[in-house]
Amino acid sequence: MELFIGFLIGCAFGAILFLGGASSYRRIMGLLLLKDMWIIKLMLTAMGVGTLGIYLLDLGGLANMSIKPIYVGGVALGGLIFGMGWAISGYCPGTCVVGASEGKWDAVFTVLGALTGALLFSLAFPYLESALIQPANFGKVTLESVIGINGIWIAIPFSAALLFLAFFVLKDRYE
Repeated sequence: MELFIGFLIGCAFGAILFLGGASSYRRIMGLLLLKDMWIIKLMLTAMGVGTLGIYLLDLGGLANMSIKPIYVGGVALGGLIFGMGWAISGYCPGTCVVGASEGKWDAVFTVLGALTGALLFSLAFPYLESALIQPANFGKVTLESVIGINGIWIAIPFSAALLFLAFFVLKDRYE
């Protein structure tokens, strides 16, 4: 049942990405040229609503927050690979699946490349663990554990700031 609920949530997320134009070449190029802020606004809105929502669900005992350890080397390398993949393909993981479901061949090849990369990483993980993960393993660190307050008190102003940015600060600039 949990997998089915996850599938439905994924479908809803994909529909929002599609309806928001996040798989549109014109929108993606406008974003990369910093002229069309629509996708950034969509992402900020999703993060603002999602952050507050997950902390409210956690407060009500309806969510299970599972914090992963901070591996600086692995996160830095993963971010570099993610950024290069987005710059080369024009898709992030969510939008490439949406684009592939629309029948866009570049998105289909991006999904295949992502799956190939995930497979290669899983095969290389035992060899990379000692070099990338263990030397800079800071454990399960969160902002709330560092500051010492409940996460909802961080989520409220953070979500408000993201939504303020999305609706009042970011403007499209066309020349």
